Amino acid sequence: MGSSVVDLGPRLAVVLGALTVVAAVAGRVPGAFVGVLLGGGSPLEAGAAQLLVLVGLLATQVVAVWAVVELVARGRLLTDVPA
Repeated sequence: MGSSVVDLGPRLAVVLGALTVVAAVAGRVPGAFVGVLLGGGSPLEAGAAQLLVLVGLLATQVVAVWAVVELVARGRLLTDVPA
């Protein structure tokens, strides 16, 4: 019986490098907190808005990472990188 684990090797390194860049850029996006405060909202409302944005970003990143890893594991993405 064969193993269902796929050795991604260099492909995984490329994917993780790209995702590190995505996380760094997402961390630099101006927060909703300041926007709500400048718009006249309370600090509690600003915190709630910032939390909603951060949860949305995290959920988006989870789906993106899952999709890219699946595509790489199935050989449909990064086909020119040696396994």
